[in-house]
Amino acid sequence: MKRRTPRYPNKLLVIGTAALVAGGVLLMANLGSFTLPASLWPLPLLLAGLVFLYLAYVRGRSSRYILPGMLLTLGGLFFLLVETVLGWGAVERAWPAFVLITGLSLLAWGLRLKPRARTAIVVPGLFIAALGLLLFPFSLRRSPGSLAAFVGRWWPLVLVVIGLVLVASFFSTRKPNRKV
Repeated sequence: MKRRTPRYPNKLLVIGTAALVAGGVLLMANLGSFTLPASLWPLPLLLAGLVFLYLAYVRGRSSRYILPGMLLTLGGLFFLLVETVLGWGAVERAWPAFVLITGLSLLAWGLRLKPRARTAIVVPGLFIAALGLLLFPFSLRRSPGSLAAFVGRWWPLVLVVIGLVLVASFFSTRKPNRKV
């Protein structure tokens, strides 16, 4: 007897994600973090991003869905936090989150590409994400001194990192020499 494939094989994932989003939003509403209708405008962005990621990772569609999926999901989540918990005054100090979101999105997309194209996307994604993380302490005023003083002292580290990336890239894309 032939085994039938279920019509909706990923229904647990879809229902579980919907329950997580709905439960989180309703819990924050019950705790008084926001008023329901006005603060939920980022939710369609978040859901659209989750649909793109579902299509790319679960349904096996093109990896082109990953970049917009990550940008919409992380951006929607950030704006949902701004609307509910952080407040719009926090955006002035949390602006490196946009840099970090871009870097993480490029990183997730690049990891699904072929090895030759992967390096061209993953390396800039790593640099952009690292830049976002580097800027956070200065924008949140958690670091002693200024960003200019920090860059003035540590800028040679950029050359060291670039050198390491180029050497690693050389060895990862090089075909082995079979001559003995």
